[in-house]
Amino acid sequence: MIRRILVPTDGYGLEDHVISYVARAFPFAEFHVISVVNTYERGVQLTNLLYEEMSEAAMNAVREATEKLEQYGIHDVKNAVLEGLPSKEIVRYAWVHDMDLIAMRVYSRKHTASAHRLGSTVRNVLVRSRIPVLTVADDVDRLPIRRVLLLTDGTSKTKRAENFAILFASSYGLKMDIVYFLWDTRADEGHAEKIIRNVEWKAQHWGVEIGRKIIEKRIEDMTNHLSGSDIVVMGVGKRGIFRCKIGHVAQYVATHSPIPVIFVKKMKERWSKRT
Repeated sequence: MIRRILVPTDGYGLEDHVISYVARAFPFAEFHVISVVNTYERGVQLTNLLYEEMSEAAMNAVREATEKLEQYGIHDVKNAVLEGLPSKEIVRYAWVHDMDLIAMRVYSRKHTASAHRLGSTVRNVLVRSRIPVLTVADDVDRLPIRRVLLLTDGTSKTKRAENFAILFASSYGLKMDIVYFLWDTRADEGHAEKIIRNVEWKAQHWGVEIGRKIIEKRIEDMTNHLSGSDIVVMGVGKRGIFRCKIGHVAQYVATHSPIPVIFVKKMKERWSKRT
């Protein structure tokens, strides 16, 4: 299912744990590594000398990430150095080259005032990309993947995430857990149970075994449920006038999850045909 993976890098080594994870989780995928020379950097006069330094740094970043992948047995890595606004170029590259997944790290600082900050590039990629985005906040060693957790709130924006999670679990022979987040604590739990039964019914048609079925009302307790699975699948947020808006649950999970998270906004055509 996951055939091509895009790994953006800036050369600071902060995404090493992302590279390590995706290389081990999806060893048979085709990997693309890119680095973007940010020509939109505010307050920077892009002189020829500075441009050359930034370009050299981007080339070094791509080389180091490629070498990192090769350490895990991933060879024939496609790479490129681009220029422009990083988030825009990442999304454009992923779309043009038909990527199945964009793998990125989030700047998680759980015990500081910036605990909920994703990082501007990650945030902008999430709101722009139609390709699923995998985020990793910490070094993860939950491999191989055996259990996928679907996080849903029953709204239309999470339907594609539901279908992706079921197809993902079916493709890799995984068990699936379901957590329904009841964001409106005044709402009837009967609706939540109905949504869970519907997901379970769809999963059974794909031969996916359902494990835990949980209704959660407190976002602070979400991580307790995540730690029992190996990877999370969820929607990004609701659609705004011009672009998608990241929901507060999505932002909390991305920055606090002890396991990787796949954010799904749309299903690729070949996935949709299968479902």
